[in-house]
Amino acid sequence: MRRSGGFSLVELMVAMVIGLIIILGAGQLFLTVFQTSRQVETLSEKQAAVNFAVETLLRDIRRADPSDMDWNGERLRMEVVNRGDTASCDFGDPIRKSYRLSEDAEEGGQGFSLMLAVTCNLAEEPSGFEELVAGLSGFWVDDDKEDKGVWVIYLDLIPTDRNSVNDDQLIFHAVNRTAAVTQ
Repeated sequence: MRRSGGFSLVELMVAMVIGLIIILGAGQLFLTVFQTSRQVETLSEKQAAVNFAVETLLRDIRRADPSDMDWNGERLRMEVVNRGDTASCDFGDPIRKSYRLSEDAEEGGQGFSLMLAVTCNLAEEPSGFEELVAGLSGFWVDDDKEDKGVWVIYLDLIPTDRNSVNDDQLIFHAVNRTAAVTQ
């Protein structure tokens, strides 16, 4: 009768190779899930920032004085009533807001930020712009001359996928409520 002394060297080597293949597969799966999770997190942060900026912009367009809204190709300027937007101005007083693009310093000049400046003094242009959202490659506004009160906002986002050559474009239609009701 033969005595069993354990596993042979060949059996151990085959088991180690199978275990190594399983560990490498699990490691690759972990790396893929980790990278995907980072991309989803980046996209959700970008979406939240764009949502905030667009909601701010649309809110201002909807309640702005239509006679004092101006897009000069680089800057969107408007007058709105302060409803707690600016703590340094009195509630209910008119304030002037100005939106424009500014080159991102952090991105090394590869993108732009949508900037906002506010002033309580309607006689002066707003200064001291603050960033609303970064990662843009373009921003422009089209006020539909035939349908007064409708403003079309275009935001071009720098692609998250560096291999993409096309920017993602978001288009928003904002209706100025005062202009829509008076027509």
